[in-house]
Amino acid sequence: MLIATWLLRTIRLALALGIALLAMQAPAITREYQAALLQLVRSSDQEIAQRKTSAQRFYRISPTEDESRFLAQLRTVEPSNAETLAASVERAHSLHGSYEEIEQAPQLVRPIIAAKDIAGDEGGARRQIIRTVFDRFVPQLDLSFAAVVYGLAGLFVGSLIGELLTAALLPRRRLAGGVAVGRRVE
Repeated sequence: MLIATWLLRTIRLALALGIALLAMQAPAITREYQAALLQLVRSSDQEIAQRKTSAQRFYRISPTEDESRFLAQLRTVEPSNAETLAASVERAHSLHGSYEEIEQAPQLVRPIIAAKDIAGDEGGARRQIIRTVFDRFVPQLDLSFAAVVYGLAGLFVGSLIGELLTAALLPRRRLAGGVAVGRRVE
């Protein structure tokens, strides 16, 4: 009985600590996700600028800062090229919007906003980004305020899961001092 009690307490403790450490990674993963978004935004901006320069030179389109005006001029001479460029511009704006939304949020809320951003991704680009982040992520012990709060939340959730798991493993009827606990003895 002593070993069984010890084992069940160890399971509860291991789950609580494991989930706490896992939850503490949320701010670090969010920073990595933000960095990947920023990198994609910058590379997309460079690609768009190169394509615009090429189209201006090849199709003799007058330079303009207004993207919709530029795309309208390009559509008149090369509609398929204009559509491809418009899709690239839209994707870049979307990624930039996601980055800015996360960046402007308080540290504590950033992982939640990033998770919503990934969950709401219909095109799959953000899911590919987070897969890459997870593939390259190295767990960290970050002691920032946000990491500590997420760690405490993970500790509570892990403790709850541990309690539920051990309650499921315990027999329904346990004797304590000769009286059945949880049952009324008449």
